[in-house]
Amino acid sequence: MLLRYAIPQAMAIFETSEQLYSYMSELFAEIATLPEAEAALKSLTLSVQFNYTLPDCTMTLTAANGEYSITRGTSNNPSPDVELTMTGDVAHKFWTGELNVMGAITTREIGIIGSLGKVMRLAPLIKTAVRYNREREMSCDS
Repeated sequence: MLLRYAIPQAMAIFETSEQLYSYMSELFAEIATLPEAEAALKSLTLSVQFNYTLPDCTMTLTAANGEYSITRGTSNNPSPDVELTMTGDVAHKFWTGELNVMGAITTREIGIIGSLGKVMRLAPLIKTAVRYNREREMSCDS
């Protein structure tokens, strides 16, 4: 008799696009109040479209003149400066600092359309978001 064992599949961090959108919207609303994020935003004039899969969700971050907006779907700007594509689980690892970003780009866990130089302009904002989000996640776990 042949026994078959089910290999448990890890549950996705975000089950619905609404959960992913809510998570990202809350994160950006919270970090926008931090002085270091405000300074990073003042230096940016950039539109970044995040294309997520599993669950499918598109969000666009537009930063200009020290302000930003994050919209669900594509922005009014038909061609963003940069598009980043990743799964919801990779996005969670990205925003919590658990991901080697350059390694993920190299292995195509994160796809980029547009200039890597423009992505690098986001580094100060991303570092602030990751630091804040890591602290936020740790306080939720305790």
